[in-house]
Amino acid sequence: MTPPARARQAHWLLLGLILLVGVGLRFYRLGEMPPGLYQDEAYNGLDALDVLDGAHPIFFTANNGREPFYIYLVAASVAALGRSPLAVRLPAALIGSLTILAAYALGRALYTPRLGLLAAAVTALTFWPVALSRIGLRAGSLPLFLALSLACAAAGWRRGPRGMGLLALAGALYGLTFYTYLAARFVPLALIAFLVFWYSAQRWTFPTARQLAYFLVPAMLVGLPLLLAGLRQPEILLGRAGQVSVLNPDINHGDLPGTLLRNLAAALGMFVWRGDDIARHNLPGRPVFDMLLGAAFVAGAFRLGRAVLREQHLPSALLLAWIGTLLAPTLLAEDTPHFLRAAGILPAIFLVSASGLDWLWGTRRLVLRARYAPLRQALVVAALLISGAWTARDYFGRYAAQPATGYLFQSAATELARAINAQATAEGVVWVDRRFWDNFPSVRFLVGDAPGPRWFATGAPVAPSPGAAQTVVFVWPYEPFAPALAALPVGQVIQAEAGPLYRGDLEPAPYPLYTRYSARPVADVLGKLPAPAARFEGGLTLLAYSQQATPEGGRVDLVWQAQPAPGRDYQVFAQALAGDTIVAQADGPLGSVLYPSGLWRPGEVVAETRWFSLPPGAAWAGLTIRIGIYGLATGARLPRVDQPGDALEFTATDRR
Repeated sequence: MTPPARARQAHWLLLGLILLVGVGLRFYRLGEMPPGLYQDEAYNGLDALDVLDGAHPIFFTANNGREPFYIYLVAASVAALGRSPLAVRLPAALIGSLTILAAYALGRALYTPRLGLLAAAVTALTFWPVALSRIGLRAGSLPLFLALSLACAAAGWRRGPRGMGLLALAGALYGLTFYTYLAARFVPLALIAFLVFWYSAQRWTFPTARQLAYFLVPAMLVGLPLLLAGLRQPEILLGRAGQVSVLNPDINHGDLPGTLLRNLAAALGMFVWRGDDIARHNLPGRPVFDMLLGAAFVAGAFRLGRAVLREQHLPSALLLAWIGTLLAPTLLAEDTPHFLRAAGILPAIFLVSASGLDWLWGTRRLVLRARYAPLRQALVVAALLISGAWTARDYFGRYAAQPATGYLFQSAATELARAINAQATAEGVVWVDRRFWDNFPSVRFLVGDAPGPRWFATGAPVAPSPGAAQTVVFVWPYEPFAPALAALPVGQVIQAEAGPLYRGDLEPAPYPLYTRYSARPVADVLGKLPAPAARFEGGLTLLAYSQQATPEGGRVDLVWQAQPAPGRDYQVFAQALAGDTIVAQADGPLGSVLYPSGLWRPGEVVAETRWFSLPPGAAWAGLTIRIGIYGLATGARLPRVDQPGDALEFTATDRR
């Protein structure tokens, strides 16, 4: 193999390796990280379901309105994978992976194959595009089509008369950008600014009317249907923009110049100082570039700016016009810098950073002479590897795995939907408070209409279902819910469990989103009904108990029965003793705080768990466990009626 052939082979192998790493960062546990499914993602899934049912709008009006391209991709994904977070996010990961190749094509078309490789590497390894590729939102599709359009236009221009087909393809891709994301409406300004610079700087090379027509006519034909829809429905063009614009007095607070200056400083500082603080878009505050690629970005910006000023270099002018114009959507809106609204500057900014790395790779100035080339190239490779490692650590360790990220992506609602589906597919009856359907689009998307949970209004009574193998009721526990518990059959074992934690955007502390009440036949829980373990005054019976060691200490599972209804709340004392010394306690309401005895009906059977945390060095095995009941108001213990004393005692073992 000749040296040029070996070089080409190495070039393509490097591109394949870069793509492989970038795909891995985008697809690894895609359906689980970030946890949950945020409502904006879920709305895309709901609209995709409408598409699968036969609707084919050119603009989707729900959730402040959305362009159609991404939703049609989600429809195909849902058709293949079903209703799941993975199905909603898969198109974003595919788009993000293709953007790596688009960055390569653009860098190669505007500059050199080496700069194309470096641009692909920066795109593959930077935190922002990785995070954007892992959420089911449409913003990431804009940079893909814009980069492909400009790459085709540059390649077509360089081919002269033989490049007309590429110019037409570039125009069609340019028209498709308007079907991707709101910020695409600024794209024509970038093109106009660049053409004005081109004509004023190098008018003797300016495209001919025929070349412009080959680009503009397909662009207009592709974009025309959306434009006509916008003329018929002005809210398509103006609705969401008016809500977030700095021209809105509720946002600028009467100080438009000051707001613009603050936004400009924030937008310019996001690259190397402080990025988006919204945790759904970014590790809060993390700048676009880490310190290594940030230094390359500054060097690249200086290099490109000097090329424009000194040489009137058209590719560099194109990148700077692109970045400057597509920063406007975040500059002119609230919450600057906003990484979704600014997504149009991708991957142009990565070409700037790649330009800085390319300078270090190839410069011969000062002390970095030719004999230091291996060292310079090693520095470039090391910077990329370290940046990729930082991205992986920050995303999968410091970001996606944190509870706060789960709150922002409404992971508790996703867990609720999964629990509903799991119970609804089992033999039994499932009742769910309708507020979860009304307030969480992810529940509507993930649960759907079949196999058919039964929905009830908060506080409404629910009729029992005799003969059901299992009954489960999911309630909102912060308003009266006792009437819904009538669905639980008396005589079966009832158990209450708190759902996962949830926190709204403006709420200070997390709280369980729901409580799950389940009822199963006694035989399913206890097998052959044993003799009662202990009987207490007032008709309260401890039917059965079990214990096991845990890493923190131990747990004791209790099954109680009330005959008649207690009519008030009692307290359980649960003690772990070494000799006569209490080493741990797990006191609490009889039946747990979620189903206190004051709610019990005659004949109610209730299961609960007591968790013991032992001090360091203490062993669970051999401890004496003492269980009894006392009145909450008086503190007086209930005596046993089956034998002397006021408690059940047994010895703990190390069984797990």
